[in-house]
Amino acid sequence: MSSFQPGIFDKRFREQVFLEYGLARGTSERAVREALRAVLALNNEEHTVITVAFGPHLWSMLDGHFDFPPFSLEGQVAATQGDLLVWVQSPDRSHAFDGALAVHRALGDRFSTQLEVNAFVYHDLRDLTGFVDGIGNPQGDKAKQAALIGEGHPGVGGSFVLTQKWVHDLDAFEALSVAEQERVIGRTKADAVEFSDDEMPVDAHVGRTDVDRDGVPQKIWRRSVPYGTTTEHGSYFVAFSCELDRFDYLLRRMYGMVDDGVRDRLTTFSTPLMSSWWYAPTRDFLQAI
Repeated sequence: MSSFQPGIFDKRFREQVFLEYGLARGTSERAVREALRAVLALNNEEHTVITVAFGPHLWSMLDGHFDFPPFSLEGQVAATQGDLLVWVQSPDRSHAFDGALAVHRALGDRFSTQLEVNAFVYHDLRDLTGFVDGIGNPQGDKAKQAALIGEGHPGVGGSFVLTQKWVHDLDAFEALSVAEQERVIGRTKADAVEFSDDEMPVDAHVGRTDVDRDGVPQKIWRRSVPYGTTTEHGSYFVAFSCELDRFDYLLRRMYGMVDDGVRDRLTTFSTPLMSSWWYAPTRDFLQAI
């Protein structure tokens, strides 16, 4: 299998910047490749780890061996498909800012900024709701199996990526008792113990998203992080999958778009304002750009 981009699994750094771009009208493929080479040259394992992924339009320009559709969930979720995702991870805010600014300058007028999110690791890997995030992530080889496209499939060694900017209504969530908050999530707040099958509410977030489909666990590799100010805050959801269809299926379960019609109760307290999915190619592909 070709080598994956290391930032997908690199969890050393607490500061994150996510940059979503649209391709400027009339930009040539040559200009795009020049800009991407300049961005990739900024990678530094010590303080600026950069991961890139492409939306359907930009991917078709650069490769074209397989296609995938723009993000859509039939009007249930805001679809704001971008062309280029750049994820900067750094040990501190200074290096994160420097890296993001360098990316922005390298892209120049060939791309327009669609979204910039400055995010951070909150306490001991908790969401702003106070619950540990990503506790259900697979580990070791199972993480790679969940995140990376396998042999015999188009895009082998790369990964499909889902990003969403979610805004939380923390006042409404925190008005609930801790016990009721735990019923919304599906695990305990203090120590992140998942409810048993008998205890799990049918509309709990864990119960809606940690599932099998036709006997296959629908595992994805989550790297979500909190972002925000005192007036707007939430979670920048970012996850990697070996199959694009897993994202679609899990979102449909969250929004009651499957046979049981049950909607994830977490969506009462958090709203996605932007959604895109992408393909993150291998390092081998990027080195040949």
